[in-house]
Amino acid sequence: MTEGTDGFRFIFLADTQLGCYATFSGFTDEQVEQYAAMGMKVEPVPAVTGFEWDANRYREAVEIINATGPDLVMIGGDLIDDPNVEDQISEFFDIRAGIDDGIAVRWVPGNHDIADDYTAPTPDSIQAYRDVFGPDHYSFRMHDTLFIALNTPVIDHPEHVPDEWESQLSFLTDELAHAARSDLDHIIVVGHHPLFVAQPDEPDTYWNIPLERRSVILELLHQADVRIGFAGHWHRNATATDGPFTQITSGPVGYPLGDDPSGYRVVDVSPTAVDHRYLPLREA
Repeated sequence: MTEGTDGFRFIFLADTQLGCYATFSGFTDEQVEQYAAMGMKVEPVPAVTGFEWDANRYREAVEIINATGPDLVMIGGDLIDDPNVEDQISEFFDIRAGIDDGIAVRWVPGNHDIADDYTAPTPDSIQAYRDVFGPDHYSFRMHDTLFIALNTPVIDHPEHVPDEWESQLSFLTDELAHAARSDLDHIIVVGHHPLFVAQPDEPDTYWNIPLERRSVILELLHQADVRIGFAGHWHRNATATDGPFTQITSGPVGYPLGDDPSGYRVVDVSPTAVDHRYLPLREA
């Protein structure tokens, strides 16, 4: 499915996160068990440095992208593991440059891209992200589908940047109000953190958006009849619903933290449906 037909195709990549494998390498059995107790499956492997493991999977994803020729690639944040490591940033862009020129490429920030402590963005860390990666929240239209790209690290932890949270909330409100006056088939929301992983009223965890702000955003999405959102962050796959809205949490291109392998999500958008499937890299 390509532009010029009744719809289009995009590929959603989550958590390329160059350097993540090294971060989780060299753990003791006790550390592996500690992570298992938190629901994270960490493989006990010897300590390594660098980011070649992650980069190889990102390169494989690019090969698949070029072979299949989607209209768009959306990368759902955690592009790199450490925003202060220039080599990770350079490698991310070097590999991205391998995507064919005719394929649009866009991304959203993850907590590892836009927060020096990997959790809570600051004014300086947000500006550093914008200087390197570009806008942190924005919208664009493809055919009759509106994409709204969010900076979920700010929504997750606005304590250092309350003005950024308020600004982004105004942005989302305005975009949805304008969309209501437009002739659209779909509105697709993309962010790094899922609003929720299993239930819309689930307790706050590291993996979701706090309920205080989650409920505000969900109310706006429901008012605008938004039906689907894509996210990463969890390094596993999940599908959860809140009425007509479906939150898709997609497994990683890079390091998995569950049983789902490294992979990518193919999304086919027609005037009447948004269909998607997750494919493992090694079985592509």
